[in-house]
Amino acid sequence: MGKGATVSDLHMFSHHSRPERYLSRIQDLVSKGEVFVLNGDIFDFKWSEHGVFSRSVLAAEQFIESLLDTNKNCQIHVVLGNHDAVPPYIRALRDLAGKYENLHWHEFACVIGDRLFLHGDVIHAGSNNEAVRAYRGKLQRPARGHRFQRLAHSALHGSHVFWMAFRLLPKRVLAQRILAYLKNEKLLEGRDVRHIYFGHTHSDFEDFSFRNFTFHNCGSATRGARLRIVEFPING
Repeated sequence: MGKGATVSDLHMFSHHSRPERYLSRIQDLVSKGEVFVLNGDIFDFKWSEHGVFSRSVLAAEQFIESLLDTNKNCQIHVVLGNHDAVPPYIRALRDLAGKYENLHWHEFACVIGDRLFLHGDVIHAGSNNEAVRAYRGKLQRPARGHRFQRLAHSALHGSHVFWMAFRLLPKRVLAQRILAYLKNEKLLEGRDVRHIYFGHTHSDFEDFSFRNFTFHNCGSATRGARLRIVEFPING
């Protein structure tokens, strides 16, 4: 039985995140595993300290390539999130997928065995792909505000008030909204999915059972939140 792992919501390049605490562990898991899923919002292009998308996307490409070169037998899956679904990055992923056989990118979700991975912004966006694209479209430009705007944004993310707003939604409601989306987009048809991994809410938990599915959330590397890199077995 092989090993896989997933992480989401690193929010790399953002002033309100601390992804560097987890990068060595990610590299280690990729070097030893068969599958690694980057499950959305790995990069935060809107609030990137690089400023313009071109510099941010170049840095993102370099990070992805470093993982791909770590273990060419490890299949790297990139699922987009609302903070990294920008056209320049999508074009970069297409180019990288043409260069590396072990890279696979997915706009909305991917299924590996009995496990399904999606970012989870369907919770706030709506229950179909069109709604998700519209929701993500709100973050298509980098923030160019005064430095005090960035300081305020950082303070907000570090506050307990911000995370309480996310956690007001019970796990049951999160699961219901995700399942509604998966049903509408027919992503469960003909598949024996038992585990669903998502991010977006920045609330880490594991093994929440609802309607014959088990839900997992990695949390977030942003200030005020906790992040876990979730490991899982690869059957077959």
